[in-house]
Amino acid sequence: MNHRLQRIHQKTRWHPKVLQELIRDQWENNFRPQWFITLLWNDLPTQFDVVKGHAGTSRNVFLTQLMGCNSPTRIPDLPERPSLIFMQERKPVITRGRQIAALHTHLHLGALPDPLNHIWHLDHLIHQKVFPRVQKLLKTTSEGNKGVVIKPWNWDHHAFYNLKDYYSYRFHQDSDLVLDYENSDLVF
Repeated sequence: MNHRLQRIHQKTRWHPKVLQELIRDQWENNFRPQWFITLLWNDLPTQFDVVKGHAGTSRNVFLTQLMGCNSPTRIPDLPERPSLIFMQERKPVITRGRQIAALHTHLHLGALPDPLNHIWHLDHLIHQKVFPRVQKLLKTTSEGNKGVVIKPWNWDHHAFYNLKDYYSYRFHQDSDLVLDYENSDLVF
């Protein structure tokens, strides 16, 4: 983990304004994402550490498949590969007759190398190469309950989309954990 980022997090506990400026700096000065991908998990995690682990697994599988590596240790460093920033979002879900605040993941993905920077290539990569290797990824494809949703990234809608959770869940455990800084490619 980046020690500077860890110190900022400890001092601010990710105050929304601090986080918004950090994210704005990433989008404006380092890279602008091309894709906004939602990942749902079949175990409906409620703990940040659990969803962070799922995101880390999907990150490693995605990058090894994209870059043609046989091990996560062989994944190239930036800028030799696309940038990824992971955000975790809580949503109320009814399961077994009770409501829980389950976490799912939003991936802000930089441009893929040509010819993969098209939605159908990205969709094929995820469904054919990532799905079989990430056990906790929800495999459903029915409308309204897709395990993976891929959209072109839009500044007005996606740039600060996840910051709403700071206000909606401020009295919940780990309410300040939205940005998954361990799995994300943050540049300072």
